[in-house]
Amino acid sequence: MNDKTNKQPQKLPLSEIRTEISQLDSDLLKLFARRRELSLSVALNKEATLKPIRDQEREKELLELLVDKGAKSGLDAHYVTKLFHAIIEDSLAVQRDYLQSQSNPDSPTQVIKTIAVLGGKGAYSYLAACKHFNASQNTYLGCSTFDKVLKSVEQGKADFGVIPIENTTSGGITEVYDLLLDSKLTIVGEEKYPIKHCLVTNPNTEISNIRKIHAHPEASRQCNKNLPKLVAAEVSLVSSTAEALQLAKKDTSGMVAAIASQQSAEQFGLTVLLKDVANLRENTTRFLVVAREAKKVSRQVTCKTSIAISTGQKPGSLAEVLLVFRDANIPLSKLESRPIAGKPWEQMFYVDLEGNIEAPNVEKALEDISRLCRFMKVLGSYATEDVNATKVSTEALSRTKATSLNQQSLNSKNTPKLADLKTPSTRKSYHLASRDHKMEDSVIEVKGVKIGGNNFTVIAGPCAVESKQQIEQCAKLANETGVSVLRGGCFKPRTSPYSFQGLGFEGLNLLNNAGDHYHLPIITEVMNTEDVREIAEQADMLQIGARNMQNFSLLKSVGQINRPVMLKRGLMASIEELLNAAEYILAQGNMQVFLCERGIRTFETATRNTLDLSAVPLLKQMTHLPIIVDPSHAVGKRELVEPLAKAAKAVGAHGVMIEFHPDPESALSDGPQALKPDQFAHLMHELHS
Repeated sequence: MNDKTNKQPQKLPLSEIRTEISQLDSDLLKLFARRRELSLSVALNKEATLKPIRDQEREKELLELLVDKGAKSGLDAHYVTKLFHAIIEDSLAVQRDYLQSQSNPDSPTQVIKTIAVLGGKGAYSYLAACKHFNASQNTYLGCSTFDKVLKSVEQGKADFGVIPIENTTSGGITEVYDLLLDSKLTIVGEEKYPIKHCLVTNPNTEISNIRKIHAHPEASRQCNKNLPKLVAAEVSLVSSTAEALQLAKKDTSGMVAAIASQQSAEQFGLTVLLKDVANLRENTTRFLVVAREAKKVSRQVTCKTSIAISTGQKPGSLAEVLLVFRDANIPLSKLESRPIAGKPWEQMFYVDLEGNIEAPNVEKALEDISRLCRFMKVLGSYATEDVNATKVSTEALSRTKATSLNQQSLNSKNTPKLADLKTPSTRKSYHLASRDHKMEDSVIEVKGVKIGGNNFTVIAGPCAVESKQQIEQCAKLANETGVSVLRGGCFKPRTSPYSFQGLGFEGLNLLNNAGDHYHLPIITEVMNTEDVREIAEQADMLQIGARNMQNFSLLKSVGQINRPVMLKRGLMASIEELLNAAEYILAQGNMQVFLCERGIRTFETATRNTLDLSAVPLLKQMTHLPIIVDPSHAVGKRELVEPLAKAAKAVGAHGVMIEFHPDPESALSDGPQALKPDQFAHLMHELHS
């Protein structure tokens, strides 16, 4: 570390400190403005060379360089990447807006626009429109129905309309699909807006006194499971969130509330009683921006095209259409069906495809599809809102953390690769898990993390979630060292009934918050069939522990949900029994299963269990499912975890699961096997060297 990191802060007068902070903030604004000017210069350069505005390799190099520099100044990687992700996103927006203006030179250039939204001020459509157009001078026309929003634009009363099309919790908004089909408008943009539902009321209202809650039907649907647990009140459906806010504002009885965002509540002078009342934390609505005339999308800007098609009634007609997209190498991001009015059992399909309508492959694909369909309508081609943040490599993060802890790098080692191996063709009892069923390796992906294939994934965290401070410290270290998935036990199956058995759903909530804050998917163990769906609403992955490997009811339950499942090998289970347990999950329809070797019981007592590393190459012959190794639970001694983790990588495991703790001596569960922070950082550096 450099001298700045260890330099002790000086005690200065508060006024002097504030003066310097204000000056620094002013300087930062000037630097941000200059950087935006340079972003525009980049767009001018790319316009001449026809390069796409997104260069993720360049972004990755930049972020890794900044993370390294930040570490030398005492700044953690999460802080640095969070700042620069926002800066990079702004740079992309500047470049996109410029290239779009050049592609549409005849478009009106007036600064002030009229935008039609459902409900008006305070509604989520209004907030999404403000974010998309990013101009406070615009005027907003509140409409009582989706149909009136579209009609306002068609009749020239508004320049644009903003309407919701789908939500991650409640799904597609069917009325809007039907209206778009009959409308003369075209889609010219999209905005994905995070929906943070709150329970809001007039100031000084007690939650126990609330008897009625006003909500838009979609908002009510998105909160229908969680809200009744928090407050006992009747839900009254209204036409928009704006109307719900107005009704809550007018109340003088102290018994009325509304479901709305915190930002909208503040605009209406209301108070937030409860935050996060939606069923799911990750609750986002996708809004479409519609206009009377189409806009061209620069070929250098990421583009999405939406179409509506009606296929023939013969078998395989939809499959023929989908094969056209496959052969043209055009990814589809959405396929939604709606019944056709007046034609029983016939469907209209709404398709979102990734590509510009003017691109040759898209143009030809649509031409080919038109010959296969009874009806086809292009709803719009528009710049996509999807801007996935570029990730810093785990190698760079582990290197940076090791540098910050003054650790020395060792020579890199090459991991031997297994030759292709074939299995007998006879049908096995674990058919779906076998190589007979699928020869290529399965790869499980969640939130950008891939488990399987050529990826080496590290799942890490404490044995048990003990407190908010503890899990946040663990998540911070995990983020800084390049961990892919944050683990933490909330429901603990313990040998002794007197041992700490976890914080339950309170712990899951803490784990979820820590994962959200540091952008890490989370995994936790599920023990009871009745808890599976509720845990799956918060956890990104579920773990079936060794003691439950042959709990067949539980295996069937996790097989019926759409969440990756890590299945641990039982204490005295054979490899074939492990694969048959996986088959129970796969047979229910959940193909996102990966296996975990965590040690088996033998006559040896020097370690807690015997880690069977030979199981890894053997399983890779027998199954396409990813295999990870848990050395922490296998040996129960922290000094043995590092060599066994490296050995697991050497024999071809797809990853490891490691336990660490900020203070292992005070851990409530399995402290002797938990690595200390500096030991864990060193191990991560070794694994990625």
